[in-house]
Amino acid sequence: MTISRRFFLSLSTGALATGAWTAAKFARAEPNEHSIAASVRYLGKQFQENAVNVTGCDGATSIKLPSGDALWLFGDTVEGPFTSIRTVDLKDKLSNTGAIVPTQDATNGIKQFHFLTQTDGRRPRQIIPFAADEDPAKQRLWPMSGACVGKHVYVFYHRITLIDGVNIFDNFQLDGMGLARANTDDLQFERLKAPDGTYELWKGSDPTYGVFVNQTADYLYLWGNLLTGMFLARTRPDEIEDLASCEYLAAAPTYSNPNVESRWSRHFEPATCLFDSVPNEMSAAYNPYLGKYLAIHSFLRENKIVVRTAPQLYGPWTDGQIIYRPQHIADTDLIYAAKEHPEMAQQNGQRIYVTFINSSTYIPELIEVALK
Repeated sequence: MTISRRFFLSLSTGALATGAWTAAKFARAEPNEHSIAASVRYLGKQFQENAVNVTGCDGATSIKLPSGDALWLFGDTVEGPFTSIRTVDLKDKLSNTGAIVPTQDATNGIKQFHFLTQTDGRRPRQIIPFAADEDPAKQRLWPMSGACVGKHVYVFYHRITLIDGVNIFDNFQLDGMGLARANTDDLQFERLKAPDGTYELWKGSDPTYGVFVNQTADYLYLWGNLLTGMFLARTRPDEIEDLASCEYLAAAPTYSNPNVESRWSRHFEPATCLFDSVPNEMSAAYNPYLGKYLAIHSFLRENKIVVRTAPQLYGPWTDGQIIYRPQHIADTDLIYAAKEHPEMAQQNGQRIYVTFINSSTYIPELIEVALK
């Protein structure tokens, strides 16, 4: 299945809301006295001052480790000078990297971190390895989200195939979502195989479960994206490696139908889209200050970062509310990968920290959001 970032982002909310899926619509109102955000402060580009010459990367997902540090995950990574990511040849570039970020006050940005490196310490290392039959000039492995279970850390990742002669920001083939595992003490990842012998648990035509993970004592909740809509699955933490253990949210309350009881199924049913207009990556974490769940994502191809809230993970979710418009740099700007990093929150969640990527600068940028 050929999937395009441009295709994902060009879809309107109505494309889902008027179809078979039930989804909350996007509210196009500007922030006002009813905004959930009291203020938003731009903290600049992050991870640039490093010892291994990383100058560009995207993704920027974080997983809290048992040590209290966080493992941050990045996609295609550039070392050394570059003018535009759109003109960079990816064949000799790492398709994923990672950094350890200690617990710290991010009021002035992320100052303490170090990239995971190759043995000589001079270059970052690719943490999710290619298979012997994969060609880095054709395939890329993009880490999404994950969780720690016991002595292991699990990371879900996209496997994609480049299309000859087509810029990666215009189109690529999404092969599916895989799962990698490492010991928390050495972070040496191995890719786990699906029941059919491939590395893709969910294929390109399925929701990409694992773009964000909520961890509780009883379940790992896996958010999946399909055609900008967000779906939910769950599995027991000790069964994460067993695809057959997953249950899929098949029914959930909405504001128009608040009395619907949540229902889980062993099979994916595309009738329950919790909300839409999400270009793949997002976050949806419980916020103690608000006493509810808070979802953050960039909005399609538009220059907007939005927030939604819900009393339960399965909804009902509010309309999307704009909290920030990143600075417009060029006509080719693509704002994507907006997400919260809950482990960085301050004042019981009253202040949260959100990263996003602009394709024109191709480096994680950070904002601080103070909630009312």
